[in-house]
Amino acid sequence: MNEQHERLKNLLESLTIIDTLSHGPIPWTEDLVKYSDNMIAEGVNPWDIIPKIVIKFAENVVLDNDYYKIYKDSWEKSNVDCVSWTVGPLYSSPYSFEGVFHNFSFMTYLFDHRSDFLVKVLKSDDIISAKKEGKKAIILNFQSMQHIGEDIDLVKLYYMQGVRVMQLTYNTKNPVGTGCTARRDRGLTEFGNDVVKKMNELGAIVDVSHCGIQTTLDAIEMSEYPVIASHTFAKELYEHDRGKTDEIIKNIADKGGYIGVLTVPGFIGDDAEITIDHWLNHIDYIANLVGIDYVGIGTDYYGFSVPDNLAIKIGEFIEILGFRPEHKASFLTKMKGFENYAKFPNLIEGLINRGYSDEDIQKIAGDNFLRVFRKVVG
Repeated sequence: MNEQHERLKNLLESLTIIDTLSHGPIPWTEDLVKYSDNMIAEGVNPWDIIPKIVIKFAENVVLDNDYYKIYKDSWEKSNVDCVSWTVGPLYSSPYSFEGVFHNFSFMTYLFDHRSDFLVKVLKSDDIISAKKEGKKAIILNFQSMQHIGEDIDLVKLYYMQGVRVMQLTYNTKNPVGTGCTARRDRGLTEFGNDVVKKMNELGAIVDVSHCGIQTTLDAIEMSEYPVIASHTFAKELYEHDRGKTDEIIKNIADKGGYIGVLTVPGFIGDDAEITIDHWLNHIDYIANLVGIDYVGIGTDYYGFSVPDNLAIKIGEFIEILGFRPEHKASFLTKMKGFENYAKFPNLIEGLINRGYSDEDIQKIAGDNFLRVFRKVVG
């Protein structure tokens, strides 16, 4: 084993790795792929396939010990200690009230029946203790507040259910504010201001990843506490609606916040093949712009985990998420070197290759986010 491989091995053992937007591994065993393919062959809408798939996945984890072993092995290969899992998108009507209920149900089922391995994070110490005990920590998040309508009391109720990170908008507008792919960004609404204040009061982190520029700036200004963009990238490095401008990145850092860099190929470059180097370019850019203390890893590893047949069908209906063709949000394209979640260590190795010190990698891999989580959530 050469010196770099030994360094990587030691780092993977010592780091607390937090992926600030991901569901982690979902093993697509032969039976799960067949289950999906049969529904595709029957002409089922892909957004109706997804909720059935995740229910079967959850049942497999709980009821099938062979699948559970594959699931645990997949986690171990990734070396990730904690993910922030979105509640609400894996449903026929993503980010609806019904979708949130559906996703909460199967997540509760997993936490209740596999507490020997999965931990629901309520405080920062839960992340640390989970790693010590050989378990995997899951932070529940929202990627839109659409499902609360205009009922401010629901913010507290969802906090009581364990949600600790709340993204204000997805791509389009909702009663809180405007998303990043909307044609016109009107910023935070008055109700949105109240939502941010309520989140501050409760100790929930304000996430602006998918928010429009003005909505993002408004949220940073309104929030008493640090704000995060859990999964985004540098807009100045690659022009795309999902990116964040230098001004926004600086404002987030000035408030003590955090920017997680995603691995979605169509979002971070326009080369024919997108590799880990493209991801590293955004890490470098943000670190050089605001310092090493504010950047991290938020892979956005969701749709990119599905088999090609389902990815192709989802692509035919991607506009339901507010994406247009120019956004290149295909679930079919994979990043070279990070085609599946087991290859997560390649991201850490990439940081080594770029010359980051062990201390800097520790910050990027999890400590920067953990600092914000501890300050806001406790």
